[in-house]
Amino acid sequence: MSYIPIPVVVESLSDQLRHHLKDRDPYVRKTAAICAAKLYMADPRKAEKNGFVELLRDLLLDSNATVVSNAIAALSEISDRADGVIFKLNLTVANKLVAALSESSE
Repeated sequence: MSYIPIPVVVESLSDQLRHHLKDRDPYVRKTAAICAAKLYMADPRKAEKNGFVELLRDLLLDSNATVVSNAIAALSEISDRADGVIFKLNLTVANKLVAALSESSE
């Protein structure tokens, strides 16, 4: 659904997406990360207002390597196309990413 860039779809997915980015199931979180990037492309203002970029940054510290890799992919896609969003790493996140490299094939 996040691939349909019309306002009514973006609006209807926003609340559910916020919930799914914090879901217990890693598969749900990894899928929600990509959805957040697609919604950002459809409506950047609404995505920023709903805090999706911050939620994606939180996923960088996730315990599941696949969730982390999808969060990186989503943030990279957003930062490539957005003016004000910068993909920065601090030492904690960088260490987490290095540790996740051995666990992930993505």
